[in-house]
Amino acid sequence: MNNQYLEQARSAYRAGDFSAAAQMFAAAKDANEVAGEVDHLRGNSLMKLGLWRDAASAYEQALSDAAYGKRGALHTNLGKAYAAAGEYDRAADSFREAVKDATYATPYKAYLGLGDALLAQDNVVEAGTAFRQAAIDAANPAPSSALADLASCFIKLGRPGDAVETYRTALDFATPRDDTRAINAGLGQALIAQNRPADAIDAFTAATADGIYQLTREQQDDFARAQDALDALNAQRAMAPTGTAPSAPVDPLDPLGKSGAFMPDPSDTGFFTMSESELIQQDRESMKVRRKKRHTGLKVFIVLLFLLLIAAGGLGFAYTRGLGFPSQQDALTGLFNAVTEGEDTSSYLAPGLDEASRSLITSTIPEDATPTITAMDQNMTSSKAEVEVELSLGGTQTYTVDFVRTANHIGWAVASIDIDFSGSNTVSTSDDSDEGAADEAPADSTAEETAETDGSAA
Repeated sequence: MNNQYLEQARSAYRAGDFSAAAQMFAAAKDANEVAGEVDHLRGNSLMKLGLWRDAASAYEQALSDAAYGKRGALHTNLGKAYAAAGEYDRAADSFREAVKDATYATPYKAYLGLGDALLAQDNVVEAGTAFRQAAIDAANPAPSSALADLASCFIKLGRPGDAVETYRTALDFATPRDDTRAINAGLGQALIAQNRPADAIDAFTAATADGIYQLTREQQDDFARAQDALDALNAQRAMAPTGTAPSAPVDPLDPLGKSGAFMPDPSDTGFFTMSESELIQQDRESMKVRRKKRHTGLKVFIVLLFLLLIAAGGLGFAYTRGLGFPSQQDALTGLFNAVTEGEDTSSYLAPGLDEASRSLITSTIPEDATPTITAMDQNMTSSKAEVEVELSLGGTQTYTVDFVRTANHIGWAVASIDIDFSGSNTVSTSDDSDEGAADEAPADSTAEETAETDGSAA
């Protein structure tokens, strides 16, 4: 291993010069030398350059290094490379291998890729199952997108009722980063397929209200069908004799309303698995809730107890809301400054990380860069943030950063850093490729995809 070339490759990678990085990573080792981290980062660089098959070859070489590990992330990246190259059979096989890795921290990424690959092969049923797995994965911070993909599968399967409920669930789980316009447009298609033109028009109108989202050709056709159906219904009502109720079709009652809960379907073995005993238990719990509401004294007691908890639990509330000292932004800024100044970074990194993971994280951080958290999903013990980084050579790069509590459980520390290939990153020194296949880059012991250091790409 040529350590001088390796350090130059890492510097180019951090600076966003992926063309130079790919060449230097290749030069850092002999052709037959096994070095998982080097080939992993080389594959990520090639993905950014749009060289899908070369990237796939690099990921396959990284997988040959049994000591390196990160098989889930590498197989996910490999699947994305194959999918970008149009080899959907091989892509699906790679994604399936990724979810077999029990140590893989973000299997929802592999399930999303698997769903897309199966749809490309017109395997709608299995694609829907994959999207559902992605949506219910506890590691998925934004399941709304997977739910919308699942709903589109329901439409293709001729199940508009399930599609409507799933789209509503997607809207319930939507975050500021999700495109609710596209979800509403899909909901409009499901509603017109359910012969509910008025509701479909409302959904399409919500999708296009701000003038940003443009309906697809198929959605435009469905919108026109909904308008024609509603016009015909209004004309029928206008011609109805006075005093006679119009013979308009009546929509069936929706017992779930817009609660977002899934409607179990006994004939379906691929998507919903709620058993009869679970339904009975759920009904019993609902009955208990109704009984409790009748007891005024209990209500008063609960209110008083709640007020006491508020008075005594200010600090606890702040903790559960993800507040801490240092904050996530302070820990991230401190880490970037420490890397730039060549200082010790251990106080900013998550406790328990081994030296290899710490090295991977610091190698992903560009020097003289300024990080700013633009969006964050946080809870009591962990947080995931989208970070905009201003690079010293000009341009910006989007990162996904995972945080965990420090050893004293008060402040925050960085657990992993990954380049987000799904973002619209701009780097003046290199061409940005589509997210394609890379989504993880070595930067933490829990590697993720593409630039797999841990999360999305590195």
